Amino acid sequence: MLNVTNDNGKLHASLAFSSPEMSKAFATSLLHSLNKVIASIYRSPETSLGDLDLCSDLDLILVQKFTKEVSVSHEVLLHDMTLEHARLTPDAPAICSWDGDFTYRELDDLKSRLALYLTDLGVGPETFVLRCFEKSSFAIIARLAILKAGGAYISIDASDPPIFLDSVVNRVDAKIMLTSPEYASKYASLVSNVISIAADMLKDLLMGSLSSTVQPGNACLILFTSGSTGKPKGIIQEHRSYATAVRDYNKVLGLGRHSRVFQFDDNAFDISNNDYLTALTAGGCCCVSTPEKAISGLIENINLTNANMSFMTPTIAIQLSPKDIPSLKLLCVGGEPMSNDLLIKWGPHVKLVNQYGMGEAATFCAYNDNPKLGHNAVVGKYGSGTIWIANPSSPERPVPVGAVGEILIEGPHLARGYLDDLCQKPDVGFLNIVPRWIADLHPSRATSSRIYRSGDLGRYRHDGTVEHMGRKDTLLKLNGGRVEATEVECIIRKTLSPGDLAVVDILGEIDGIHDPILVAFVYLVDNPANLLSEISDYEMSFLPITNRVRVNSLVEEMRNEVYTTLPKHMMPSLFLLVNRIPRTRSNKLDRRQLRQIAQKWYMGSLSV
Repeated sequence: MLNVTNDNGKLHASLAFSSPEMSKAFATSLLHSLNKVIASIYRSPETSLGDLDLCSDLDLILVQKFTKEVSVSHEVLLHDMTLEHARLTPDAPAICSWDGDFTYRELDDLKSRLALYLTDLGVGPETFVLRCFEKSSFAIIARLAILKAGGAYISIDASDPPIFLDSVVNRVDAKIMLTSPEYASKYASLVSNVISIAADMLKDLLMGSLSSTVQPGNACLILFTSGSTGKPKGIIQEHRSYATAVRDYNKVLGLGRHSRVFQFDDNAFDISNNDYLTALTAGGCCCVSTPEKAISGLIENINLTNANMSFMTPTIAIQLSPKDIPSLKLLCVGGEPMSNDLLIKWGPHVKLVNQYGMGEAATFCAYNDNPKLGHNAVVGKYGSGTIWIANPSSPERPVPVGAVGEILIEGPHLARGYLDDLCQKPDVGFLNIVPRWIADLHPSRATSSRIYRSGDLGRYRHDGTVEHMGRKDTLLKLNGGRVEATEVECIIRKTLSPGDLAVVDILGEIDGIHDPILVAFVYLVDNPANLLSEISDYEMSFLPITNRVRVNSLVEEMRNEVYTTLPKHMMPSLFLLVNRIPRTRSNKLDRRQLRQIAQKWYMGSLSV
């Protein structure tokens, strides 16, 4: 409770608070912010509320402390970091895979042969080479060979549509593709030189000295994601950014020669780069599973390879049981919010780490190696760089400690930038100029720092850690009010079983013709309404949940949970059962596609 008294023209404010709900540090910050606001209004009464500076001197002192450390750039080549282990421990296992095991000596021999062959074909610095493989040992060898030849690789998936592939090839001017034998004929017309990689082919290649002019500032890979614009977003990573990130990643997680890192994700996705690079730069072993995607196959592969570390999405991790994979000692999760159920299930059995990152930064930006129940959104401490929290409307304005703002990333692990203008968005991306308030707090970094505006929302906790609060584009406007979609989803998720999903969005708002409504899309694994599951990627089944549907009691439970926790305007008006939730290429929720498909269905239902 805030108490304000007038003492002979002077205002005195005091704040009474309950310690379980609010820390003393947060209460102190609130009072300092209030003092700053009142002083600002007194000095400039014409200032609009939106332009008021809420950040007190105490806030700036705290932020300066939180952001004082940024890693030194590791000016080396990625493939040289693996070469070191080929010299020191040549007979140690480097790859353990369903299609063959390789020591560091054998890995270095094969990648060197292929690298020499690629240089003869013209591969060198800033040359972009496509690669398409199922999970296999040769997928890793191909990547390292491209790097050693001086080129940069672009990973594509066999299921990528032709229009996507044509866009990628044209934009990077690719001439060469490395692929497995089963895909060679499929891509024969895509680029001029398709090279089929297999064991006999590699052994037949000549050995020789390789001269490359590649430097740490050259590109090592381009990551293509679907992007929120719907156009493939090409992110260029350099050797030094990835080298810095994997060095720091290995250090904070304690990876080393004892580490057996399971390659969880498909080769086309960014996390697969982390899996093999962290393992091989730490001197450990990369454990490669079969292409099998079923949970039973995942369990079998972890056990067969004796993997002791893995990164997974929470959606996958919650479906596994610690007793089924006893070798796993370190489990990192990210890409989606971590639930209490996951923490309860895995926390007592492994070192559980909640990670936060994005394609524009190599490996990760923050990590929480001590997650606690009820604080699942805390992504914790910083990795290679640091995190700033700014006003969502303008990175030029700071926000008080504890207030929600936009996450800005600084550090040497940031990507070079985007491939072209197709990737640019006005409110997200790499900043050309470091915001003045950031430069003032750390003048020594003012000219050398690079800042990425993420579009994610977060807030500082008073211990310096960061809490992730969703995305700017999930902040919905409804009838003059604001609804944070992820906040409603988090509440609904408490009523769901592992594997079930809920996504909240607005439908019906088209040029003011129809009143918008808040909708909760609910996916239930057991499919109680028998919705069609075999349907094209651009279609979905929708079923309004009414008293006639068996899951109506579950909806009532959802309603009660939201009603007792959040304001009335954040209550969904409509609950829809769906047969699936669309995903992006990187296996994240595709809100844009869900909204488009659902809007078409909804408008059609209104006209019936």
